[in-house]
Amino acid sequence: MLRLFHRAGLIPRRCTWEITLACNLRCGHCGSRAGQARADELSREEALRVVDELAALGCRHVTLGGGEPTLRADWAELLARFRERGVLASLISNGLTWSREHTARARDSGIHRLGFSLDGLERTHNCVRRANEGYAMVLRAIDLAALGGLEVVAVTHVTRRNLAELEELHALLARHGVAAWQVQLGVPSGNLAEDRESVLGPEELVALVPRLATLCRSGARPALFPADNIGYYGEHEETLRNPGGRIPFWVGCRAGLDVLGIESHGDVKGCLSLPSELNGRRDFVEGNLRVRSLADLWHDPDAFAYNRRFRPEQLRGACAGCEWGEICRGGCTWTSVGHHGHPHEFPLCYHRLTRR
Repeated sequence: MLRLFHRAGLIPRRCTWEITLACNLRCGHCGSRAGQARADELSREEALRVVDELAALGCRHVTLGGGEPTLRADWAELLARFRERGVLASLISNGLTWSREHTARARDSGIHRLGFSLDGLERTHNCVRRANEGYAMVLRAIDLAALGGLEVVAVTHVTRRNLAELEELHALLARHGVAAWQVQLGVPSGNLAEDRESVLGPEELVALVPRLATLCRSGARPALFPADNIGYYGEHEETLRNPGGRIPFWVGCRAGLDVLGIESHGDVKGCLSLPSELNGRRDFVEGNLRVRSLADLWHDPDAFAYNRRFRPEQLRGACAGCEWGEICRGGCTWTSVGHHGHPHEFPLCYHRLTRR
């Protein structure tokens, strides 16, 4: 499978860009430990240049995030610049201060989709987000955006705190006009590394996957999209991954293959979720956009080696010797690193946990 990526051409088709680390919340699962803006965040002129570089490399879809991206003054200008360059651009917000003005600016920018984070029903969401009115504010934000004609999606990190609430959350999002819902496993990285008791274990994962598959098969809105750290290869794989698609199964972590992450001061990673300096690591940082162009970093033959130069003998633990190992490459790199400190050893593989 890796050979097919190389043959098709390594292009950063999807990018997640942390445009600021500033945030008005201190969420319990925040992998980037957001809060204060970095002292050296990219200027407006530098950020517009990055837009142009991404478009020139063939990027097709960018998600602007943070921190809280609306705390950066030029967020709508960046969305509009992507639209001018033919790139679909979305934004994900915590919704805490979203307003009618934000909705109008997003609509005028030509935004593709607008995402909001919702991490449980009222008590759970407010606890995770550490904001007493967070739940009410994000639902208000969703309503404002939907009434303003924007396509609204929601994102949820699944932990032990909200595991029992997922079906109710799906119904709640439907009532508020949400079009799509992404769920992903909470990973013991960043702030959640200090609350490992909230992270799902194997038995919970085995019970979770069929529940998600049932929601996927229902066809009810919002459409459910399990993230790349849920799976793999079990009886529900096609339902979770890509129903009716040409490749209806997990093809391995795409960081540095057709996915890219950019931090607010210009550091480049294969996936924005991978740890960097705020988590005491630099080994997943490929370089900085103030030092080298994005094209130089992307085409560097030594970059993103954990994926581009993967060999099956790098698989560790229970992933070593797996019949899917050459394709899977040990699952989601971020999740493996969060649990074990290194790639290629996925801790919550549905195939392995249910194999007879």
